[in-house]
Amino acid sequence: MVLALGVSAAATTWAGESISRATPQRPARAAAGGAVAWQIAGKTLNGVDYVDLASVAEALGLKWAWNAAGSRVVLSGEGAEAELAPNARETVINGMRVFLGQPVLSGHGKLFVSRTDFEKNLAPLLRPGAGVARLARPRVIVLDPGHGGRDHGTSTYEKTYALDVARRAKPLLEAAGFRVVLTRTEDAFVSLPERAVIANTSHADVFVSIHFNALPKDTKTSGLEIFTFAPVGQRSTDSWSPGKADDREDEASPGNRCDYWNSVLAHALQNRMSKDLKTFDRGKKQAHWSVLRPLHCPGVLVECGFLTSATEAKKIGTEAYRQRLAETLVAGLVDYAATVAPARR
Repeated sequence: MVLALGVSAAATTWAGESISRATPQRPARAAAGGAVAWQIAGKTLNGVDYVDLASVAEALGLKWAWNAAGSRVVLSGEGAEAELAPNARETVINGMRVFLGQPVLSGHGKLFVSRTDFEKNLAPLLRPGAGVARLARPRVIVLDPGHGGRDHGTSTYEKTYALDVARRAKPLLEAAGFRVVLTRTEDAFVSLPERAVIANTSHADVFVSIHFNALPKDTKTSGLEIFTFAPVGQRSTDSWSPGKADDREDEASPGNRCDYWNSVLAHALQNRMSKDLKTFDRGKKQAHWSVLRPLHCPGVLVECGFLTSATEAKKIGTEAYRQRLAETLVAGLVDYAATVAPARR
């Protein structure tokens, strides 16, 4: 699977708008399901609830400043940094590409991010655990090798390589103290709803669906990308591409209860895998994948590389590289577990 990377937004009309900076407050008590409870006054712009980026920075305990070129705002603090540009959805958070669900807007010398992006992307990645109920340290991890049986995936090899990576990761995770469940252990077809049922009935704490990408007649595109389920009211990353329809959903799915921790999980895997593998970072994105929709736990879909890339496909075809994929996947999950439940002193 592959998605285009459109990031621009239509200009916003500010005439007659009176925009004042809200006084940020501490987050209120987190609601059931880990819902975010930040109390920052917002402003409706283009029909979307936006918040002042300066107020966001103050609420998260970060410094706020334009870069030297005046083209981006940088939020920075201990162990956290984000770069955001006006009229763009693509951001850089802690060195990783992250695609927001709404473009950053500018007006009257200020920048504004949608409240959903603040609560579901910025806060989880810059101050993980702030504003939500803490999760217990994960114990059960479900690995979902994509496709299988009559479903070959994007190429003849995708189902085989996905299963191989999952099999290699399983003993490594078990050695790290996790219980591991695979949605399939052989070349068999398992429907998307069945995969989520396996995770939910296993009382999974984490779900990772393993895939490989492909682009017909394109031998150059390569890299890693990680998807979370799109938050309520937000479009998938692909739907912003030219000619694509707005696919936002106004009703919450079970998977939306974990929006916050989905982002934390995706960021941990993205950071570890892209850096350790030295592969191109195609970004953290969002989509309405059916396999993620019914989940009762944090879950992501990982595209581990392109089987149509002349160079990347050659690496993926080796057992040594698939072992490295498994090792970096496990390292990212260990990092996530440490973020969810930091070790006590």
